[in-house]
Amino acid sequence: MARRRTYMGRSTQGDTPNWEPLVELVGELVTGDFMWMFEVELENGTPLQAYKHVDTRRYVHLDPDGRAFVFESPDRYRPVPVADVLAAVFAPLIGLAGVTADQVSHSWAAVERLQRN
Repeated sequence: MARRRTYMGRSTQGDTPNWEPLVELVGELVTGDFMWMFEVELENGTPLQAYKHVDTRRYVHLDPDGRAFVFESPDRYRPVPVADVLAAVFAPLIGLAGVTADQVSHSWAAVERLQRN
């Protein structure tokens, strides 16, 4: 199986959050479970927003069109299906202290919507 292309990326700013890609993807309710961390620019000029889940501490990196990327050290980003990366972010939710059944339900509903599209 061929390995998917990766792109070199560098952090460009960490002061002005851009929530739009995440809100468009999962809605405001689920977005509230994330922290915006920083922005990355890929070598092809594509900006990525880095979001970290407050409970699982796992990242999702999204471009303006809602395409997902995963970080590969050092300084590389690989495109992945967005439903797959969100499933990995949400996988540890069940059983974590302080996580409600509603949080789990809303998070997985977002993944299911993306898998259908």
